[in-house]
Amino acid sequence: MKDVFYTNARAEVTDPGKWYQPDLSAVKKLGKLIDESGILDIFSKGDIVAVKAHFGDRGTTRTLRSVFIRAVVEKVIEAGGKPFVTETTGLGMLRARCTAVGRINIAEENGYTPQTLKAPIIIADGLLGFDYIEVPVSGKHIRSVKVAKAIAESDAVICCTHFKLHMQAGVGGSIKNVGVGCVAKPSKFDIHLSDYPRIDQERCTRCDECVRICPGNAIVDYQINRERCVKCLGCSEACRDDAVKTFWVFGRDVSERIVECAKGVFEVQSNFAYLNFLLDITPHCDCHPYSDIPVVPDLGIMASKDVVAIDRASVDLYREAENLSGALLNHRKFWDWTDVEGMLDYAEEFGLGTRNYRLIDVS
Repeated sequence: MKDVFYTNARAEVTDPGKWYQPDLSAVKKLGKLIDESGILDIFSKGDIVAVKAHFGDRGTTRTLRSVFIRAVVEKVIEAGGKPFVTETTGLGMLRARCTAVGRINIAEENGYTPQTLKAPIIIADGLLGFDYIEVPVSGKHIRSVKVAKAIAESDAVICCTHFKLHMQAGVGGSIKNVGVGCVAKPSKFDIHLSDYPRIDQERCTRCDECVRICPGNAIVDYQINRERCVKCLGCSEACRDDAVKTFWVFGRDVSERIVECAKGVFEVQSNFAYLNFLLDITPHCDCHPYSDIPVVPDLGIMASKDVVAIDRASVDLYREAENLSGALLNHRKFWDWTDVEGMLDYAEEFGLGTRNYRLIDVS
């Protein structure tokens, strides 16, 4: 059984004559949570500490607020660490968030800057998403994982996760923040697709847009050479004629692939701590270019050193919450086409952690 520490999201003033109570701030509560949980003892003075965030996409409005990331950074500095805030590039080549330059531009537009965070921003898998360390895994779906190089080279990683729902994986918790957020572009491909793209010769107009975008020079005679393909999905983005066929996976397959990639990350970087922010819980990931209204009220923040335990506790608390009507997806439809329990079960089976937890309220 692993400890999961929790603080609620309330700022409840019981005496109207004492309205000025800064300790009720969620940022103050976060600081207390970090201190009481002891999660920062995973690193020593002078260590380089990655603070893993998700900057969202253009149009996203409910990402984790920068004041929380800054509070974590300040705690790392207070403990003697040398923090940087990090994220990885997205799958693809053309959209802004698919390169380090675009990722940082979007981060700044969404309020994440070195000035507001009090730490530099470094994109962990390099300029185009191909800076990684490859490690083998013995998964059902994936045989090797490309771990973002800056994650692998850090002394420790603090995962700051905006806990929300996810239309493919079920939930976007700490497991996803590691399994998707800490790997390079080719492993993101392996999570979301079951095979290399193929070009439909009847649809292809020989416009050469896919040839120009391909970083691996893998398109020869309008066929994709599997040995050269670097799994970026740029060809599909570039094609205006829908001639590039892609093979997306859904449900439990996605959940298990995320778990297998997380296992690969832990092979080269085992020094993790986790913060799940159960705030603005939207029906979809922050990688969407929009944000729907939250499906439940703000619930609080959790801290743990066990990635499975913190996600299990977060799912349990979410399920107990009152559903807010009018959100993009209601509970029933959401659980029908995703497999949250499958991801948690497989994560424990695959050795990532335990579903058995003790919730310690430090509110």
